[in-house]
Amino acid sequence: MLKRPDHGWVRASGTLRLGDVSVAVTFCEQTLRQREILVVEDTARDFHFAGDAQVIGEPRTRFFAGVSFASTDRLTEGILCVTDRVPRALTSEQEEALVLLAHQLTARIDQREERQRLDQVSQERETSATNLRASEELFRTFMNASPFLSYIKDAAGRLLFYNRSYARRFGISEYAWLGRTDEQLWSRSMKVPMRMQDLDVMAGGRTVEAEERLRASDGTVTVWKTYKFPCFDSAGNLLLAGLAMDITEEQERKQELERYQEEMQTANEQLRRLSVTDELTGLRNRRAFEERLVLEFSMSRRRHRELAVLLIDVDNFKQINDRWGHGAGDTVLRRLGAVLRTTIRLPDLVARYGGEEFVVLLPESGSEAALGFSRRLMDRMATETWDHEPVTVSIGLAALNDSLLNGFQLVSMADEALYAAKRAGKNRAVVYGGSKQ
Repeated sequence: MLKRPDHGWVRASGTLRLGDVSVAVTFCEQTLRQREILVVEDTARDFHFAGDAQVIGEPRTRFFAGVSFASTDRLTEGILCVTDRVPRALTSEQEEALVLLAHQLTARIDQREERQRLDQVSQERETSATNLRASEELFRTFMNASPFLSYIKDAAGRLLFYNRSYARRFGISEYAWLGRTDEQLWSRSMKVPMRMQDLDVMAGGRTVEAEERLRASDGTVTVWKTYKFPCFDSAGNLLLAGLAMDITEEQERKQELERYQEEMQTANEQLRRLSVTDELTGLRNRRAFEERLVLEFSMSRRRHRELAVLLIDVDNFKQINDRWGHGAGDTVLRRLGAVLRTTIRLPDLVARYGGEEFVVLLPESGSEAALGFSRRLMDRMATETWDHEPVTVSIGLAALNDSLLNGFQLVSMADEALYAAKRAGKNRAVVYGGSKQ
């Protein structure tokens, strides 16, 4: 009979039913506790078992011999025993045979458990290999479907993997460059900085983003955004992974946008200048003068400062045009503009008011200062060398007073003074409501 502590399996018997039977705990406990063969020749005379249910009741066990066994890892444990309904004794050979059978049983159990363990390991390895193959297939499917160029190198710079986008970019098969190094694939101008960057990435342990420009054999240049980062294989070997995307079109659009913005900025600047600049003389135009006039008039009122305006008109300008042509007249206006620009002070403003008229705004200047400017201007005009004939100007000037409501009244006053200068014989300056110079 083969027993475990709570059940027994009868494998050979002349009187007991074969199969699983209930076993008294007492026999098992004693055998396991003894750890060597236990022989009870007459259970009815042994104080350990005389009152056991299997002795005084069915199956009326009167003889018991058993030996414990256990697998090496002790996951399986039990006893091997023989019983009888009548008392009997075992010879030493029979006891040795029972112990030997227990040892053989232990060996068979160990073999069975080892086989089960190996079967489990094999199954786990097969499952792991299947999962690994599925994972690799999924990885390749994903990477090959990606629009980005991707690759993996070992620490020596050899290509271990690249996807279809990479292969298409360089016109190669999916396996042609595997195992090749940077030294074998790229020109010196590319491989040296590329290798240095790869080593920096692996040493630094961080992702590096960069832009790279590649020149093809036909001379075309493409721009790539690259991401390089270190990684490790299953054995712990350091690798370099890279992703790259073609941003040539994006760069071209960006450059085109920048050019457009620069052109727009230039155009806007030109429009701004044109909106306040007289094209012929390069001086400020009437619009710019009037904007500045409003500002200076307001500030002079608030701060109780002086302000003067001069209106200047070229004498006999129509005759110059009629006699020498409009080109000569334009030259006179440009020359006069240059004289005015070099005669005014830094805070002053000179502008072409229209036709052959010019206007000068003199902040913090009264009638006396305005007359002083007029004298300097007329002296410059007298010493200037003109192309065809001497050129003179008439000047009307007006200074701020408490009765004025706005700066345009100041201009009107200067205009009246200008007409007075014309009527008085030209080539002179007249102060509104005052003296002539």
